[in-house]
Amino acid sequence: MKTVIEPTRPLPPNLAGNEATGIQAGEPVAQYELGPYRNFVYLAIDWFERSALWIDPSEEIDGVLHDLQSHRIELKGIVLTHSHHDHISGVPGLLLLFPQLPLYVHPADAHRLGENLRSTLKEIQDGDLISISGNGADSLALQVIHAPGHSAGELCLSFTANQDRYLFTGDTLFIRDCGRTDLPTGNDAEMFATLQRLKKLPSETIILPGHHYTHECASRLESELQLSPPLLSKTIEELAAL
Repeated sequence: MKTVIEPTRPLPPNLAGNEATGIQAGEPVAQYELGPYRNFVYLAIDWFERSALWIDPSEEIDGVLHDLQSHRIELKGIVLTHSHHDHISGVPGLLLLFPQLPLYVHPADAHRLGENLRSTLKEIQDGDLISISGNGADSLALQVIHAPGHSAGELCLSFTANQDRYLFTGDTLFIRDCGRTDLPTGNDAEMFATLQRLKKLPSETIILPGHHYTHECASRLESELQLSPPLLSKTIEELAAL
């Protein structure tokens, strides 16, 4: 039997349990579970600037907006890991309230957004940086990783804060699983290539998936490299057979 090595560092307390805890003062990531598909919705927060980016706004936006107001945090933009309906259902309501709010998406996934969502659309590519405060290179930022496989314009978003590296994985990588590839623009070979790329990230990276499909809310990559069947797959065919 293979010995599973425990992560060298525990998860931040707000991500270590089995329930999303929302905004916790001083923590750079806020996680919410919203909607019938158990979507994880995230805020990436710069506490010094009191600003945030909202990642994949699902429905039920009122509670998140209340928390932002309570903590005096200004919303600076919306970032989509991809444009499937369950990850964008909160976008119309947000843009109704904040019509100038930038909406970041990869161009290969922009086609699913209606014309009413395109007024502040900003297309982003692999390697781009999205400032959380809007103050440029010196501020905290999300780094864009193009991650096709579940959808052609799927993204992962890397974020380093409080000496931790976080990875918002959308529907690319779940805890001990990966996203399905049988939807339009999904592709087994692209998913396999994306997973090989993610495997090369620092092992302490915190994986923050787009859905709550296991008991845990988060994991470290070093654990997933030992336990995740998709990451352990050695060929495209082996991945596709899962």
